[in-house]
Amino acid sequence: MSLSRYKQKRDFTSTPEPEGRSRKSASRLSFVVQRHKATHLHYDFRLEMDGVLKSWAIPKGPSMNPGDKRLALMVEDHPYDYKDFKGIIPEGYGAGIVEIWDKGTYCGEDEKGNAVDEKATRAALKAGNLKFSLNGKKLKGSFALVKLKNNSKGNSWLLIKHRDKYAVDTAYDSEKITAENSPINKWLKENSNGNTSANPKRKQLTAKKKIADDDPLVIGKETVQLSNLSKIYWPDKKITKGMLIDYYQEIAAYILPFLKDRPQSLKRNPNGILDKGFFQKNAGDNVPFFVQTFQAHATSTNKDVDYIVCNNKATLAYINNLGCIEINPWHSTTKKPDHPDYLLIDIDPSAKNNYDDVVEVALAFKKLLDIARITGYCKTSGASGMHIYLPMGKKYHYAEVKEFAHLLCILVNQQLPGLTTLERRLAKRNKKQIYLDYLQNSNGQTICSVYSVRPVNNACVSMPLQWEQVKKGIRPSDFTIKNAVTIIRQNPDLFKGVLGKGINIKKAVSLLPQSI
Repeated sequence: MSLSRYKQKRDFTSTPEPEGRSRKSASRLSFVVQRHKATHLHYDFRLEMDGVLKSWAIPKGPSMNPGDKRLALMVEDHPYDYKDFKGIIPEGYGAGIVEIWDKGTYCGEDEKGNAVDEKATRAALKAGNLKFSLNGKKLKGSFALVKLKNNSKGNSWLLIKHRDKYAVDTAYDSEKITAENSPINKWLKENSNGNTSANPKRKQLTAKKKIADDDPLVIGKETVQLSNLSKIYWPDKKITKGMLIDYYQEIAAYILPFLKDRPQSLKRNPNGILDKGFFQKNAGDNVPFFVQTFQAHATSTNKDVDYIVCNNKATLAYINNLGCIEINPWHSTTKKPDHPDYLLIDIDPSAKNNYDDVVEVALAFKKLLDIARITGYCKTSGASGMHIYLPMGKKYHYAEVKEFAHLLCILVNQQLPGLTTLERRLAKRNKKQIYLDYLQNSNGQTICSVYSVRPVNNACVSMPLQWEQVKKGIRPSDFTIKNAVTIIRQNPDLFKGVLGKGINIKKAVSLLPQSI
């Protein structure tokens, strides 16, 4: 379906709304209800169909009472990615705050309430009498959208709840079941003087060069509430949580291009590096409205997960404040989640290896890349290893990328059989062998970003290297939170090619030897 009307109404250089394109869910069709404070507060009801979101504006919000017939004004189709959108829309079309009120999956129904396929659902929509079942947190059971006849604009419908086990007979007010601390309600409370203009703006403050303990950090139009900034994260170096946030704000312009549109797996160390920490994938219900999320299915738990997407300095500060010392993005973006931007090889040493061993292995890969006429990029892991990246340009599926990475690792292992191994299990691995990890090239896998701090001694930073620097004597501890800003500014584009034009795998394979 066409998104031309949607795109004509918006300036994507200023709005954070997704430009998007048609795309379908991997399994069941999605629905979302977005609460929208623009000129007037209303609810936007959206059903996935034909790879886009069919959309209606519902002034009073949906109801679970069959006696209510809620006016629903059909608007332009929205892109599939809009189902995860929340945040501030600046001056222009739809200016205001958007939050997600409910979401889930849905299925079209026939007259008897039996499930029908998408083709039949599409036909019912065209006929102006669409029946469907919602499976959300707030909205459940059978509904209908009925188009009103003799309407001059032809966009007036009624949203009606069918009588089933989920229906209620009491008065139903969408506002009364909206969380009091929702982003829009917070803003309405802050601006209770009656100023409810279309485009809410926070009070502008001047951010201090160094963040004071428990001060809110104002970044553009967003205010990030910080806490416990004097907490010591690195006891030996007396480096605090506030210093960590300072670092990331200083290098935001350099790291954000490598985080943009990439879901994050949060590794949280809220008590510093002496704390083992924990992983968090789901964003939770209390994220600020400036934080974007992306829903994807996690195969490990067989559940849908709302991942945080770090697209701006405010979100970066927010996740740092949660205790995220390191930043772990996906290798692919929300725009093409099954096709990574780069191939990754993790050179992972064992207990009895030193960093000169890691360098030797990295240079073996460099020799191979030269034979294949590939420009590769490397960086320290910030811990004990090294990472090699090859640009893929979203041209290949993860399976194809992993297969090529496996081939490269096999050839290096043949060249250095005593020093390297493809054995993943620690119990079966020689403690003097370096593991060549190609399995990171899978959907949902993450690794610490370039310029990321690591929760290790000395507050080491994962730093890109010129190949001339990859030689014996170099150490991950050469790059720390205390000198990284200066080093990054000296060569800010060193890792830029990773996100550039992808290589031609077929051509590269034809140039590689079958064995070494």
